[in-house]
Amino acid sequence: MSLRIGIDVGGTFTDVTGFDDRSGEIVLIRKYASNPAAPMTVMARIAADLAAEYGPESVSLVLHGSTAALNTLLEDKGVKVGLLTTDGFRDVYEIGRQWRGDEVFNIFAPAPKMLLQRRSIFEVRGRLDPRGEIVTPLNREDVERAVAALLAQSVEAIAIAFLFSYANPAQEREAAEIVRSLAPGLFVSLSSEVNPEWREYERTASTVANAYIGPPVARYLQQLEALLLGTFPQCRALMMKSDGGAGSAAMLAQRPIQTVMSGPVAGVIGSRYLGDLKQVENLITFDAGGTSSDMAVIPGRPQFRSEVSVGRHPLRTQTVDIDTIGAGGGSIAAVELSGVLKVGPRSAGAVPGPACYGRGGTEPTLTDALVVLGHLSPTDLLQGGMALDHDASWTAVRTHLSDRLGMSETEAAWGVLTVLVNNCVTAMRTITVERGYDPREFTLVPFGGMGPAIAGRIAAELGVRRLLVPRDPGTFSAWGMLVTDVHQERSQTRLTALDDTTPEDVEAIFAGMEAEVLADLARENFPPERLRTLRFAGMRYRGQSYEMAVPLGHVATREDLAELGQRFHTAHQRRYGHSAEGERIDIVTFKVTGIGGIDKPVLRTVARHSAAMAAPIAIRAVEFGPAGRSDTPVYRRADLQPGDELVGPAILEEPTSTVVLYPGQRLLVDAMLNLEIELPHR
Repeated sequence: MSLRIGIDVGGTFTDVTGFDDRSGEIVLIRKYASNPAAPMTVMARIAADLAAEYGPESVSLVLHGSTAALNTLLEDKGVKVGLLTTDGFRDVYEIGRQWRGDEVFNIFAPAPKMLLQRRSIFEVRGRLDPRGEIVTPLNREDVERAVAALLAQSVEAIAIAFLFSYANPAQEREAAEIVRSLAPGLFVSLSSEVNPEWREYERTASTVANAYIGPPVARYLQQLEALLLGTFPQCRALMMKSDGGAGSAAMLAQRPIQTVMSGPVAGVIGSRYLGDLKQVENLITFDAGGTSSDMAVIPGRPQFRSEVSVGRHPLRTQTVDIDTIGAGGGSIAAVELSGVLKVGPRSAGAVPGPACYGRGGTEPTLTDALVVLGHLSPTDLLQGGMALDHDASWTAVRTHLSDRLGMSETEAAWGVLTVLVNNCVTAMRTITVERGYDPREFTLVPFGGMGPAIAGRIAAELGVRRLLVPRDPGTFSAWGMLVTDVHQERSQTRLTALDDTTPEDVEAIFAGMEAEVLADLARENFPPERLRTLRFAGMRYRGQSYEMAVPLGHVATREDLAELGQRFHTAHQRRYGHSAEGERIDIVTFKVTGIGGIDKPVLRTVARHSAAMAAPIAIRAVEFGPAGRSDTPVYRRADLQPGDELVGPAILEEPTSTVVLYPGQRLLVDAMLNLEIELPHR
């Protein structure tokens, strides 16, 4: 065998998918209980199991998605950091921005978190002008004094963010050389490498965050690579990045901020790949696991954003545009003092987990509610792989919910499902309707352990008419890692008036960045025929505060520049509902993504082996709220064949998830064993 392994580390489970290049088949699908406190122990167990079963020479590639960087920020477990900044700009990081986003009307809105104290910020003489020309040379003595003072504070990392360094990184690099000569063991983070774009506060905050998480994430990456290469000598180890690509430990060691959203993006990339195979353009992805739900809208191609906030830490890094809410199988339901039922964001996690897991949990969760409703098996999950305590679910719902609300256990359980579904629908409306997209024109792709169990009701509430449930949805994100490529990015702020520039000037800027990313990928041993680049221009109308990324190709003529301007008008109209054809346009930021292509798994079609449709394995009483209680057939999904059709209600159980087909919904099994579900028109 020549195995490619995708590993997705979640809050409750760690999912593993193995694809054999030689046979073209998925040969391995597994779930392991996650251990957030010691994630490397889970990875060691996975590696040992794979080596024992398939041999150490069998694994050629491991792609891994992790929350290591995200959790370091959320749990405030980074290292002590110092900051070197330009003389006179010591307070940029503390002052931040006045804009408070969604909290604009909250006079008590908390400020963004600082990851260091003011006494750890030192000013350094040396100055560039906005074009990157040196006004004042860097003062070496200032840097040396600052490093000595920071070493006395026992810092483990230093961030360097000088004014206008995005236009010329020379002084930051000079300062970094001084730091490394005085303290070779310190992690050094340069704003000209982390985020070489304008807006001083965001660039500084991102550079500090990169330094804060740098040492622990770098250690994690190094330990993971050593574990995998030590177990599988022929293996190449890669980690998912926030932008939907992958990178090696060497590529990510200095910029771990690129992995902050590593976990959720693989499902989006996998959904787009599946949509291309099915020739479905518009998708909404819904990844519901044990702790959270991640959703994204894909109007043809994945959407991206360059700014995110993690635990009140503002970050500037390229990431797939994903919304996350605290809604999953482990979301805890409780009745607040006012008598209101609340579900999430607090989660039972992997330990103790839902009450039905039998690991000590006593509070009711969504999983417990679905057991009470009959949507999940009353005896086991994962098709017999995990025993459930049916009575514990009923006791938890009765004790904490139904007795306090004055209703039956099934009514309370339906209320839990209703609240959680409404939370998900509200988030989906934000990324669709509020952005000008009609959900009726999209197909919902549910995955994760809990996604297919609740997606039928979410689709009905949102107005979506079609669902596409992939094979093995509970491990779909791990499979999505196997269809990604290696990415390297470069960006540069250079304020350029579109009507004053020339094709030669624009081409020269892009060509220089392309040469850099292609050189990086060549060092990762990609042959030239596997390499390609994508170009984006961050554009705005003159006077606007923020820009939009517009894709473009080579710019050879004035007509190409005019076409780029028209693309911006169209993108602005689509995003904001209006455009200003007569206004002048600026290119603010030039961006290049270099891509090293990796062979993709091929989903083979499957032939029918029997004319008859499989019989249900059980009939179970299932509650569907207003539709009432129904004796519902339960099928083993593996028994279904291409061309099989069902009309709900029905339950489909499989090793990684459960699909709930609501009354009136129609299901068709396609040639690749995906499930196409159509909802009745309302």
